[in-house]
Amino acid sequence: MLTASNKYAMAKELTQQQSTKASVLIDNPGVQLYSVRDHLGNNAGATFEKLAAIGYKHVEWFDVTTLAAQASLAKAEDLTITSAHVLSPYLTGQQRLNMNIPTSLSSPEKLIETLNSHGVKNLVLSYLFEDERQNLEQYKQLSDHLNRVGELCQPAGIQLCYHNHDFEFNRFDEHSPFELFLQELDSEKVKFELDVFWVKYAGLEPAKLITELGSRCHLLHLKDLKQMPSMKEPAEKGFFQPLGQGIIDFPAILSAAQSAGVNCGFVEQDHTSGNIFTELTTSLNYLKTLNSQSGQLL
Repeated sequence: MLTASNKYAMAKELTQQQSTKASVLIDNPGVQLYSVRDHLGNNAGATFEKLAAIGYKHVEWFDVTTLAAQASLAKAEDLTITSAHVLSPYLTGQQRLNMNIPTSLSSPEKLIETLNSHGVKNLVLSYLFEDERQNLEQYKQLSDHLNRVGELCQPAGIQLCYHNHDFEFNRFDEHSPFELFLQELDSEKVKFELDVFWVKYAGLEPAKLITELGSRCHLLHLKDLKQMPSMKEPAEKGFFQPLGQGIIDFPAILSAAQSAGVNCGFVEQDHTSGNIFTELTTSLNYLKTLNSQSGQLL
């Protein structure tokens, strides 16, 4: 039987573990490079310099074909590459006419080897083309592919994740693709990178979903939503806002993320009507304000 002193010691140890986890995330805010895609094409070195000056500590790569040319530029600014996005052909081998995958990345094994050489510890399937998501059977086949690739990732210490949009929550008869993923994906081999914007856009509460996923929620995309759409429609550019300037409850999200043990989060802004570096600064400052007020985590 546990004594009162033993229970106290266990509770204290758990609190210390959570605090350590929180401090790691607070000290290492990340940014998804899709936010600055146009600037990377013009001057990658200056772009990484600006992100570091804002206060971001690590990045999520969005175009793995540029790793060889640009990774050193990010590392020169002390920006760690913690994650990388890829589209499905990199994982399934099902080529598309509009994609030219380099030979060096032409199989999951080669992709994993490349990421490992750059110290990247997370590999994320970022998006499904419309013709890849017409029915639940396609999602079932994809789940099988992801489980196999997730197993290949494990010896390299790389975690495979799936990044959601809103369409995974659309129902086919009685079930949604996201529900199918929860059933079919191996909970250790494939985890989730939850995009809180798209979860909210789909009509769900991000904090609640993070709590339900628990340890299966490995990464977060953090971006704000100006308002809910009046009808089910593609998100217009104006819907994407810096953090704290929309309707998403980030204090609740950060609290749920801390409890779930989320590994890290990336600020992202798909579109902006102003200066993207100013808006990325606004987002990071907002998160710092939350942290100073309530001890939440990033």
